[in-house]
Amino acid sequence: MSPLKRSSTRKLNTKVFFYQYKPSNGPEPGNDEEKILYKTRAEIYDPSMKDLEVLNGLDSKLVVTLVMRDPRKKYTPDNKDFAEIIDYRYSGLRWNIVEVRHDLASNEFVTLLLAVINDE
Repeated sequence: MSPLKRSSTRKLNTKVFFYQYKPSNGPEPGNDEEKILYKTRAEIYDPSMKDLEVLNGLDSKLVVTLVMRDPRKKYTPDNKDFAEIIDYRYSGLRWNIVEVRHDLASNEFVTLLLAVINDE
């Protein structure tokens, strides 16, 4: 029995969408259209001290840790992508992927550190 905290499928109950911005079609520069890359369910919880150390130097408003099943070749999380957590507590927030941790031992889950970065 492993002393590490393990996720189970019973805890993967929050919907999460991963997307990237596509360039706008209009004459103005910038990105405003979203392209959905992957949809899944995940476990969301408060970050650990280790996770908060990774954020050292980033001006973030909110931070969460997300655990999801490893999507294998269907989708590879990247820090250029964004996440949307489908939950009333996080409504309207765009989450940056700050860190991706793959479970190389069992290839079952992927852990992501998500943060809402101040745009100022």
